[in-house]
Amino acid sequence: MPLSLVREGTVSDFSREPKVVSHFSRGPEPPRHPSGGPVVTAHASPAHTTATPANGAESPSARRFGEILVDEKYITAAQLEAALRLQAVSPTYVPIGQVLLANKLITRRQLNALLQHHKRRSRLGEILVKAGRISAEQLHEALAFQRRTPMPIGQALIKLRHVNETVMRDALCTQLHINFFDLDPISIDQALTCLISQRFATRHLVIPLFRVDDVLVVAMDDPSQVEVIEHLQAGLGLHIETVTATTQKLKAAMARLYGPPVAPDVNVFRRANILVGPVRDHLVADLVAKGLRGVAVVPPGWQ
Repeated sequence: MPLSLVREGTVSDFSREPKVVSHFSRGPEPPRHPSGGPVVTAHASPAHTTATPANGAESPSARRFGEILVDEKYITAAQLEAALRLQAVSPTYVPIGQVLLANKLITRRQLNALLQHHKRRSRLGEILVKAGRISAEQLHEALAFQRRTPMPIGQALIKLRHVNETVMRDALCTQLHINFFDLDPISIDQALTCLISQRFATRHLVIPLFRVDDVLVVAMDDPSQVEVIEHLQAGLGLHIETVTATTQKLKAAMARLYGPPVAPDVNVFRRANILVGPVRDHLVADLVAKGLRGVAVVPPGWQ
């Protein structure tokens, strides 16, 4: 049985005999194929260094943020204690908010609003250090480099070769609670170009991936650009959900979408996995099955 919080009314505790699940990400239901065939993995796992085990140590900052959620009646004290124990036994760093999201105790919208209001969002460099991807010394070096040459800290770390782009984006997804997708296997409906023009897409490095009812899922090079998301929502009258991808694959997908029409290469009997790393946004993961053909979202350990 996966390690998770069990919610019955207002009481929640965790399994008597817990088993660690990496990233606490249960993800959507495993994809089923008409032929019963396997899911094809379309990407390599993110390169990273081994994270320092938690060794059962509780995070003081996680408890402080959790107590805010208890005070504001988003979760109960029992749910917080269970979530802290889950976080402590994780083999890799997982923010307390991600534990609560994975167990559907709060929504991503609620979490982002709380993090913004209470100024509790983790910094990208801190996430990389806690995850064991870089050392504190490497972060200090990157911060000094950033002061000399103004740029985002993630780009500074890449310039110094302390991380690659995949590792940096994986940490960005942890920070923003969004999914990291491999866009290569995705066949994007060219009718979506009427929603986001090529000029706007090129300027902001954002492309539409798929639409389900009043939800438009877009891939962004910099998903922290809230003003771009708000502009799209106001202009289109749609709810915008975001994912990210490597810059190279985002530009390649943009060329496919806004270039000459091509016949979609979709094999419904062999769906490619587009997820890089764990599921961080279950809403978008579930929407993929409704909005895209020939691909699936399969968390690590289910492949």
